Amino acid sequence: MKHIAPIFLLTALLLAAAPLSAKESQPPQYKTIVVKHFINSNGAGQSQDFINYFCDSLVVQLEKIKIAGQVVEEGVTVPAADAAASIVIEGKFTEFSKGGLFAPGSLGVEIDIYRLSDRALVKTTTAKVPFKSSPANKDKNVAEYTGAQTAYLVRQALKNVSLSSIPPAPPAANAPSGSAPAATAPSGPEATASVQFSSDPTGAEIAIDGDYAGDTPSLIKLKPGTHSIKIAKNGYQPWVRSIEIAGGESRNLAAELEPAKP
Repeated sequence: MKHIAPIFLLTALLLAAAPLSAKESQPPQYKTIVVKHFINSNGAGQSQDFINYFCDSLVVQLEKIKIAGQVVEEGVTVPAADAAASIVIEGKFTEFSKGGLFAPGSLGVEIDIYRLSDRALVKTTTAKVPFKSSPANKDKNVAEYTGAQTAYLVRQALKNVSLSSIPPAPPAANAPSGSAPAATAPSGPEATASVQFSSDPTGAEIAIDGDYAGDTPSLIKLKPGTHSIKIAKNGYQPWVRSIEIAGGESRNLAAELEPAKP
C-alpha cells in the first residue's frame, strides 16, 4: 500500500493539470489587433506624449492578455489572409479629471472596434477609467496606468464575440483602418483616406487646402488626391507640406515645429 499511494497521488496531480494545459494551448481569439493612436474629443486636451504613452501601454497589456497572435500599432502590414480574423481598435478621450485629495481622477474613453478586412463594426464601448490622484502622478504615470486598464475593458467588450458572426460592412463603409493591405481596402474616388495629424508642441492649427480643419492632434478624413497642409502655432515657424493620398489609405503626419526666428 505504501508504494500504491504515491501512484494515486501522481495520477490525481496529472488529471488536475490536464485542463490547465488544455486551456493554455487554446489558440488566441484574433490573429492581429491593430491599435490606432487615440485622439482628443469633446474638449479633452491630452498631449501627444500622453497619447503615445497610453497607446504603448495599451499595446503591451493586450499582448500580455494574449487574446491575439500579435498586437501592433497602426502602420504595420497585416497579411490579407489574416485580415478577416483581425480587429482594429480606434479610440477617443472624452474627458479628463485629475481628481483631488479624497477623490480619484478619471479618464473618459470611447472605443470603437472594427474587423480589419471590411471595417465592419464589432463593438463600441465607453468608460471612465479611474486612477489614484497624487501630486507624484505625472502624465506618463497616468497614461501608462490608464492604457493598461483600458486593455481589460477591451477584453471584456470582446468577451464571447465571434468575428464570423458579424455581418459584412455596407459597400460604402470606409477602408479598413490600421495597416490593411491594398487588396482588402475599398478604392476609387469615393473612398476617403484617414490622416492622423500631430505636432510638437501640440495645439497647433491645421489648415488643409487653405481651410481650417482643427487642432493637433486630430484624425481627419480626406478625399483622394493632392492636398496642401499647413500646421501653425503662435511663436513657431509654420510647417508646410504637400501630400498626395489615395482612397482607403491611412497615414500619420507629425510636424516638428521650430521656434520662430526673432
